[in-house]
Parts: sequence; structure tokens; C-alpha cells
Amino acid sequence: MSLADGELRDQVQAALARSEQARLARIVQGWQQLTSLLGYRVRPEAGATLDTVVTLIDATMQGIVIMALAIPGMATHRTIAAPFGAEAPEEWSLAALGTASIAAAFLEPDPAIEWDSERIAHVRQAPPEITAAEA
Repeated sequence: MSLADGELRDQVQAALARSEQARLARIVQGWQQLTSLLGYRVRPEAGATLDTVVTLIDATMQGIVIMALAIPGMATHRTIAAPFGAEAPEEWSLAALGTASIAAAFLEPDPAIEWDSERIAHVRQAPPEITAAEA
């Protein structure tokens, strides 16, 4: 925004767009690995792709970050909730609620996945970079 119209501004804008697209592509790849591992798919009736889901989640996260500049407590705010049919209320951040809400709206268990002993063994043997969040 601070650059005057012209070739340099166009070049900077193009470079930023490429960088953002590459970053989002890496996030989509991670979500593809995770949804595949856990046996989820994008709901066919949603008219969306995993790219859509990631873009919405990323926009939500960026919005929370930007809002937290003016409302510092927003980033650390926690609420007690039992969303998505949870059995008991737990502590949730706004970022977690936003991310989970979007994921729940667009994702569903893949009916083509059969959770047999072979599938469970496959999930247990997933590469450490995929299952590191479980530790």
C-alpha cells in the first residue's frame, strides 16, 4: 500500500502473492495428510475443496491476530465449551473454536474408509511429523 503505482509495486505484489500461495499450499498439504490419516473428506455437498477450508481457517486465524492488536486479551481468552457433541465442557481458545467450527462444517468421516485392524495399524505407524501433535 505504501508503494506508488508502477512496476515496482506490481513486482512486490506478485512476489507477495506467490509467497502466500506457496504458504497456503503447504498448509493444504498438511491438512490433506491429516484428513487422509484420520479418514475424513470434504463434504461433497459443501461445494468446497480442502483449499477452501484452509483459506477460511487461515483467514480466521489472521483475523484473530489482527484483532488481538487492538484487544490484547483476545489472543489469550479461553472459554469453557462442549462444542460438536463433546461429552464434557473443556477450555477452548477462540482460535481453536474457530478452526474446529470450520473443520466441522466442511469435513465428515469418509464412508469409503473401513476402520479395521489394518487401517488402525496404518494410522499407528504414521510418520512422526504427522503424529507429533499427539505427544
